[in-house]
Amino acid sequence: MQHRFQDEVRGALIKYALVPVFVLAVVGSVLMLLSWKHYVTDANHEQREMVTDVMHGIFSDYWRRTERAVETLSAEADLREWQVNPGKRAEIYQYLYHEVNIAHDGTQFYLVDTQGNILLGSQETLPMAMQPFHQEWGILHRMSEGKGEPVVEFVSRGDTGRHDLLIGQAVVYRGQLEGWFFFLIPGGYLENNIVSGNTDFILADSFGNAQIVTGAAGAVRMGKVTEPFVSAENGLVQVRNREYYVTSESVPSVESVQGYRVYAISPVTDLLLRYALGAGILLGIVLIMVPIILVSARRESLARSQAVNDLVDAFAAVKEGRLNNQLEVHAGSDLAIIEEEYNRMTESLQKLIRQNEEETRASVISEVRQLESQFNPHFLFNTLENIKFMVKMDSEAAMKMIHALSALLRYSLHEETRRVKLAKDIEYLHSYMEIQQYRFGERLHYSEFIDEAVRNCLIPKLLFQPVLENAIKYGEDDDGRIEVRLSVTVMEEDLLVIVEDKGLGMSKTVFDHLQQLLREGENNTVHKGVYNVHRRIQLMFGMDYGVKLGQPPAGGTRVEMRLPRQEGDHVKTLYR
Repeated sequence: MQHRFQDEVRGALIKYALVPVFVLAVVGSVLMLLSWKHYVTDANHEQREMVTDVMHGIFSDYWRRTERAVETLSAEADLREWQVNPGKRAEIYQYLYHEVNIAHDGTQFYLVDTQGNILLGSQETLPMAMQPFHQEWGILHRMSEGKGEPVVEFVSRGDTGRHDLLIGQAVVYRGQLEGWFFFLIPGGYLENNIVSGNTDFILADSFGNAQIVTGAAGAVRMGKVTEPFVSAENGLVQVRNREYYVTSESVPSVESVQGYRVYAISPVTDLLLRYALGAGILLGIVLIMVPIILVSARRESLARSQAVNDLVDAFAAVKEGRLNNQLEVHAGSDLAIIEEEYNRMTESLQKLIRQNEEETRASVISEVRQLESQFNPHFLFNTLENIKFMVKMDSEAAMKMIHALSALLRYSLHEETRRVKLAKDIEYLHSYMEIQQYRFGERLHYSEFIDEAVRNCLIPKLLFQPVLENAIKYGEDDDGRIEVRLSVTVMEEDLLVIVEDKGLGMSKTVFDHLQQLLREGENNTVHKGVYNVHRRIQLMFGMDYGVKLGQPPAGGTRVEMRLPRQEGDHVKTLYR
């Protein structure tokens, strides 16, 4: 019997020791494959698609801007009117500077007559690529022959090897060429938009000319994308003992702009070497661990046999119902700790029962404090951004916003008490609404009715702010007006708080989701404001109280909060 038990122990030790080793080997291999997929293939594809979308967006955006600008400029028979007429000049400069400053990308614009004179321009001289000026110069000729459409072309910036993107169109009045208008987007801006820390990119035209290059120096020679990068659509490329993962994708056509292709090049030499090293180490570990496990299993099975027999006898006594017997383990066994822990366990049960009630109460207090500590970061960030803006526009208003925010923050962070008088909370609520009033201006209309009989009632601190924030968020009507009303009245022995707006209201999906959160009592989503108020009220006063949502037939959203009417020291809560 003892030898069979030893064999079973030894077999189990070998089984459960070897299995993790082989599982480790399999998991390591799978992790390397997943790592390759995540950090190389998926990242390369995702970043390539992003770059393709960026370039397509730039082509589309400036194509439309060029068309709009030329349409405006073509309204004059003599383009010099835009230069000599102060009113027109101011009007067109305002429009053009708005166009180039939208993206803050350093874009330049030029209106040039047929003699090469700059009639309008963000710079006083023509770009280096257009000097000396000639009507038959490449892109000008293609603009003239462009059939009334913009022309897109990359132009070289002298001997720097950098390229800028030029998008322009001929200005024609009643069939007569009057000049050219074009945008010049700096190549540096394009590079910054597609740069990535782990992947290099090349934007090439239909002839294989590399127009935009971020890294990937080995893939470009004499201004062209080299083999084998050109022919590698999706896979590994080896060049000069270096490994690269390469994919490519055509930029979707924008009108006549086509033939551009994005190459995404990920250097993977170091990563493959690490994979090879990791695989070697993993294999070495397996080869070393197997014999060690076999020897250790035999030795441990012999050493533990007697101790296990003692444990079997002890638990057999427990099975027979002799619960008062002390568990005894073979003297000198490492498993003797089971004796101590088993006997301690029975003594701990009663103590745990006594502690259970206290721990439950502590858990409730902890959750309430956690809910109270949440302060909407979006409100804080938006307020700081508005203060930053108002400092330039109205410094006095900015100072008022800062004072209001400071008072609100001090109040929210003060932890001396969990409950305050309603009148005091309303006072700090006014600071919050003052900030919101500065944010939304005349669009926000706030009103309130506070029954005089409830002003000394005790309520949870910052009870109203999350609900009002939600009302402001969803309370905008068709005209952009936000009308929010707060009322606090007595209903029998309770307080009834109502926050309602007259806006378009939440969508059915959002409203149903919030209703579900309030019913189920668990929130793992981003909808925290109304739910947290509901949860705080129920934790503090019981399940008979909380928040109800409604959508009146007239429109908008109605939030009702019910909580007990309490004054002075006569406070009814689930915790103290």
